[in-house]
Amino acid sequence: MQHFGDNFVPVIPSDVVIHTPNTPFCPVDLCPCHEDQDAIGQVAQGVRDGLLTPQEATDLVSGRQV
Repeated sequence: MQHFGDNFVPVIPSDVVIHTPNTPFCPVDLCPCHEDQDAIGQVAQGVRDGLLTPQEATDLVSGRQV
């Protein structure tokens, strides 16, 4: 990663919608969506119901789903 100076703060554009009801998790590692316990609980319920494998659930919560 290139260093831009001490006063540079990376910003995610606000006009791009990355969190929707169908995609609650994004690929941005530091985004708080990856700690949303309600959304994680829904994914866990999908695993318990047999709709997702544990690996699919992990990929979904980490924002790596296709």
